[in-house]
Amino acid sequence: MRKSGKFIVLVVLAAGLAMLNSCNKNEMEDVALKTEARDYLALFNAFNFDSEETITNGDEDDLKSAELLGCLTVTIHENETGEFWPRSWTLDYGDENCETFNGNLRRGKIQVTLSDWWRNEGSSREITFEDYYFNDNNLQGTKTILNNGENENGNLTFTKKVTGGKLIYADGSEMSWTCEKLSEMVEGKETLLFADDVWSVTGDGSGVNKDGQAYTIEITSPLIYKNGCFWPVSGIVEIATNGSLQVFDYGDGECDNKVTVTTNGVSETIEL
Repeated sequence: MRKSGKFIVLVVLAAGLAMLNSCNKNEMEDVALKTEARDYLALFNAFNFDSEETITNGDEDDLKSAELLGCLTVTIHENETGEFWPRSWTLDYGDENCETFNGNLRRGKIQVTLSDWWRNEGSSREITFEDYYFNDNNLQGTKTILNNGENENGNLTFTKKVTGGKLIYADGSEMSWTCEKLSEMVEGKETLLFADDVWSVTGDGSGVNKDGQAYTIEITSPLIYKNGCFWPVSGIVEIATNGSLQVFDYGDGECDNKVTVTTNGVSETIEL
C-alpha cells in the first residue's frame, strides 16, 4: 500500500509539473506574439523627423520653401540678444490628429533647437516633444544630431542619437528605444538642394519591447536613404530578442514601401 501511495503521489506531481510547464509554455507563446515586426517598424517610423529637420534648417528661405501642412504651425523664436544663432522652433500639429506624410497622424508639439547652420561642423540640433502623439501613440525622449564635419572621403557625417525614447500605446503597453547612428551624405554635397541628397546610415541600438523583453538592433548593411523616399531603399537591420533573430531587408534600391522580414528562417513581405 505504501508503494502504491508513493506511486500515486509521483503521478500527481508529474501531472502537476506537466500542467505547469504547459501553462508556462502557453504564456510564453502568448507573450512572444505581442511584439510583432510591425511594432519595431512603427518605432523607427515614429522617430523619423526628416520633414521637421528640413523645416528647421536655420534659414528662413528654407522655411518658406518647405511644404507646410494646413494643420502645422511653425513658430521661430528670436534670441533676446538679437543674434541669429542659436535658433529654436516650435512645430505645433494642434490638439487633434493631423494627417501628414504617408498617412501618419500627428498631434502635439515638437521643440527644435539648432546651434548653427546645419552644414557647419560642430552644429548641434536637439529635438524634444511636448504632449506629442504619433498615430495616437505618445512619443517621448530626446533626439540629437551632431555635425561631425567631413570624413576621409570628403563626405559630411552626422551622429544621431535617441535617448530615453519611448512609444506608449493607447492600451498602456510601451516600447523603449535608445540608439546611436552615423549618417554619411554620399551624394548631393555639391548642391544646397535636398532633392539630390543620398545618405548611408550605420549604427545600433537597444530597448525593451511590449513584452518587457530586452532587444538589440544592429544595422548590418548600411541603410541607404534617398530624398523623397520615406523609407530606406536598401540595407539590412537585425533585431535580436530572447534568442530570436529578425532580419529586415529593405531591398535593392527601389523606392517603395516594402520590407522583407525573416524571423528564424521564415520570410514575409510587409508593406510599410
